[in-house]
Amino acid sequence: MKDIRVSLGERSYAITVADSYARLPERLRRLGLGRHGWVVSHRSVLARSGRDLLGPLRRAGWTVETLVVPESETSKSLTHAQRLINQLSRRAAMRVPVLFAFGGGVVGDLTGFVAAVYRRGVPYVQLPTTLLAQVDSAIGGKVGVDLPHAKNLVGSFHQPRLVWNNLSLLRTLPLRQRRSGLAEVIKYGVIADPTLFRFLETHLRECLRLELRAVRVMVERSCAIKAAVVSRDERDTRGLRARLNFGHTLGHALEAAGGYRRWTHGEAIAIGMCAAARLSAALGKLAERDYERVVRLIRAAGLPTESRGVSRNAVRAALRYDKKFIHGRPRWVLLARLGRVTVTEAVPPSAVARVIADILQ
Repeated sequence: MKDIRVSLGERSYAITVADSYARLPERLRRLGLGRHGWVVSHRSVLARSGRDLLGPLRRAGWTVETLVVPESETSKSLTHAQRLINQLSRRAAMRVPVLFAFGGGVVGDLTGFVAAVYRRGVPYVQLPTTLLAQVDSAIGGKVGVDLPHAKNLVGSFHQPRLVWNNLSLLRTLPLRQRRSGLAEVIKYGVIADPTLFRFLETHLRECLRLELRAVRVMVERSCAIKAAVVSRDERDTRGLRARLNFGHTLGHALEAAGGYRRWTHGEAIAIGMCAAARLSAALGKLAERDYERVVRLIRAAGLPTESRGVSRNAVRAALRYDKKFIHGRPRWVLLARLGRVTVTEAVPPSAVARVIADILQ
């Protein structure tokens, strides 16, 4: 078991990398979180892994109830947030609940948002069950819901009390979800850690198989990178946290243009990273060989590098609604070399148009 610290003063917390939930109740006791919790999850996650979580909690004296949300990105909405809040207000009575986000990024973002607004803030714990959530979305306290035309446009900052990454749950992930999570790991290698990038290049098969050594490297290194960034720039006011959005400018627009159904988050971000790398090369900021390495690794991971059948106009419209649209222009995270990025809005619209035309076949 290993702890990685997110250092935010009184809001500090640990990202625990473990192989089970056996020691989770003791950690919760030390945090003073009481013994009454609500687990927000998908029905399939509860059927597959619920016993692994609920058993240790109940044996430790916890009263735990479950709240089920549909298994779709469209669950991350104001409608579903209101449904959860209504259920809590009726069933939790006068208790201040502890919410457990037991699932992937959708469950984590939705649960965190509900925790942020219900009673002006209640404690919650992130228990991510996907690779993508363990390495990225469960960390950092950005919580929110989507609008039909834009992703994460309604939200807040609300840090969890704890993130507990149970690596044993990842063995059940289907290949598509493994690849989706790998996209975010690739992102960390590209923006901050050339050694991690080389590890992915040379051990890609083990990473896709989620072999234990490879999983530990991916999860622990990715969490350490994000924890360090969040500790220095919690609310994205210093320009450091914006670097984590490499691939997300176009990626989020693709998700919205596809109705949040066409791609997983990781697939959309993979396409977005290819676009950002291509734009970086086109502007003379990135060597062609580094651009080719990025695209080659993404393609080797089985992730898409371009998109077909999506309206370019819909993507352009979605770009305008994105949170990263600043002063009338989208904010791009561009690559100077592996391990170094810059954040800028000063990108010629004509260059963006050419890249969109290339990526959206």
